[in-house]
Parts: sequence; C-alpha cells; structure tokens
Amino acid sequence: MAQQYLADPGRSRGDLHPVWTYAHVPHGYPGDATPVVLEQLERFAPGLRERVVAVRSRSTAEMARYNPNYAGGDIIMGANTPVQAVLRPRVAWDPYRTGVPGVYLCSAATPPGAGVHGMCGFNAARSALRSL
Repeated sequence: MAQQYLADPGRSRGDLHPVWTYAHVPHGYPGDATPVVLEQLERFAPGLRERVVAVRSRSTAEMARYNPNYAGGDIIMGANTPVQAVLRPRVAWDPYRTGVPGVYLCSAATPPGAGVHGMCGFNAARSALRSL
C-alpha cells in the first residue's frame, strides 16, 4: 500500500487522496482480489471502506497486456525464491550491468527482487556510479 500524495500533494483533489495497493495472486488468476484487499485494509483501518470513492483494478490478463514482461500478470517476473533473490536475472558479478556501456537494469528482475520497492533502482544507480 502506498500513499504517494503525502510526498506529492498535487495528486490530491481537495479532500480526495489516492491510495495505491496491490495483491500478489497466483499466475493467471482469473478473479478479482479487490474485496480481499479492502477487507484487509478495513481490518487495520476500521471505517476505511465507507471512505472509498472509487476503485480501479486490473486482472492478471490486463496486467499482461499492459506490460508483456508481466507474463500471466506476474509483476514479480518469475520465482521469488532465495536463490532467485541473489541470482536474478542471471549469474553475474554485477546483475545491474547489461553489457551495453551506460545501460543498467533496475527492475524487479534484479536483486533483491520484487517487493523491495526502490532497492533495485538504488543498487543499479550505485553500480552506475562505480563505473564512473
């Protein structure tokens, strides 16, 4: 869950403030996880459901159409096992370097993997700075 409007108040309109969240579901999941997400949020923030003005959700099929790298709607881009957390996307001393000078990879496909928001880009930037 994220409330980006706290860092960027321009995302809000008056008393309306956007909240962004997502749910990890099985590959190709055909259902809608919105009710489960709202229930969990309501559990920790009673009364939240009555304050929701609008909801926008995407199915796994829509996610795959939105970004072909999300095969089956998988935003993690494959297994998120301990081995994959260290060795993704390939075995390399520096997984952020692509082999093309000045081009670095900073996605959930790099360590430490999906769900560690911002760290892939941070690590890729450190890799780029080391090359200067």
